Amino acid sequence: MSEELKDMLERTSWTFIEAFIGALTVAPLVGVDAEVIQLAALAGGGAALAVIKTYAKKQVSK
Repeated sequence: MSEELKDMLERTSWTFIEAFIGALTVAPLVGVDAEVIQLAALAGGGAALAVIKTYAKKQVSK
């Protein structure tokens, strides 16, 4: 596995974890009544966007 792929996977994982914990923490404070699976889907969406952004940045900077 290339270092670039490892880096992208690590960033994706941490983005998911950060977004998931953030959603779990903030949702009750702002009155969002959501299931854990819905919060996980939101976090996954954020992680997916981070991967797309990283890929696009690398393509543009070539």
